[in-house]
Amino acid sequence: MAKTFAYIGKNLNGQIMTGTILADSEHAVAIYIREQGYFITQIKEDGNSHLYHIMIEKLKPIGVKELAIICRLFSTMVDAGIPLVSCLNVLIEQTDNPQIKRSLQDVYQKVKAGESLSKALSNHPQVFPDLMINMVEAGEIGGMLDHVLNRLANHFEKEYKMREKIKSAMTYPLIIISISILVVIFILVFVLPTFVQLFSNMNKELPYLTLLLLAISHFILAYFPFIIAAIIGGSYGLKVAYRKEKNRRMMDNILLRLPFVGIGFKKFYIARFCRISSTLLRGGVSIIIVLEIVQKIISNHSMVDAISQARSGIQQGLGLATTLAPSRVLTPMTIQMLAIGEESGTLDLMLEKIADFYESDVDDMLTRLSTIIEPIVIGILSVFIGLIITSIMIPLFELITTAGSI
Repeated sequence: MAKTFAYIGKNLNGQIMTGTILADSEHAVAIYIREQGYFITQIKEDGNSHLYHIMIEKLKPIGVKELAIICRLFSTMVDAGIPLVSCLNVLIEQTDNPQIKRSLQDVYQKVKAGESLSKALSNHPQVFPDLMINMVEAGEIGGMLDHVLNRLANHFEKEYKMREKIKSAMTYPLIIISISILVVIFILVFVLPTFVQLFSNMNKELPYLTLLLLAISHFILAYFPFIIAAIIGGSYGLKVAYRKEKNRRMMDNILLRLPFVGIGFKKFYIARFCRISSTLLRGGVSIIIVLEIVQKIISNHSMVDAISQARSGIQQGLGLATTLAPSRVLTPMTIQMLAIGEESGTLDLMLEKIADFYESDVDDMLTRLSTIIEPIVIGILSVFIGLIITSIMIPLFELITTAGSI
């Protein structure tokens, strides 16, 4: 099992090199330091650093953007004819992420010892996904590693852009909703009680609307810590409940059946399924392995069940479109295009076209959704603020009217 070692090296010019590396032994670390042109000053096992990195790996998963950059650089160097070990060495030097650097250092040692790149990558599933490992393996077998890495880079770049579009579309509405909630709470907790105290000092009877909002204000002030605890506890409870297989299946089914939103999620999952499948097929991976990998990556259980049925059907000699059609998870257009792709022998190309179409469609839906949510949230906020202002102004007008009649 690989361990974390802290090392210190020094070159002929007196420059000091320090750092940590994941390796099987001190001997492997010594070889790595000498290859960098340094003499060994100190090597020791760093147990605390190892525990620290394990914690970091669990808390901070590797981003798609980082994988895209690695694959793009790797592809360019392999295409230029640079030896694999030298490529890995350059990637180690260019990578800032400590988790990726440690994993690449271990991959470097394993490849230098004669292990295949895909086998070395498979020792770090928390960094390198199954998609990447299987495609690299296919690239090694077919002698087209540079092309495979280029396709992987394209895939991760497109996935990153898709995720960023979703974040961008949802960020503004979430900001408006958060600010709206804070404004309403501020008015209820700090503004409304001030006016109510004024009316109470004048022995003025308050309207029912004012009393209702005042009761809400008192409730928030009196039970604020319990409200926060309930929100946190409820969120954690939902998260725990969602981990159960039965609950996840139920939620995934509900998600796909929601009006307007459901079709958006369905198109997103179809686009993701087609993009990953196309990338793997073009990388030379067999259709059975493709479906096995996609089944692990797709998070929606309804889609996973459909893929599982498709795998069983293909093993029995049926076509992909035929096995996916009964599930009703994929749209009729997707099934038809898959059938055409199978008949014409261009399934990988057809999957890519479906992914492009639905990614563009989801992007348009997100833009429209963001445009719709904004006025709805503003309208709801206006209603709440209007009610609060009304609850203040009604007794205020009555007080002014009473004072004027006197």
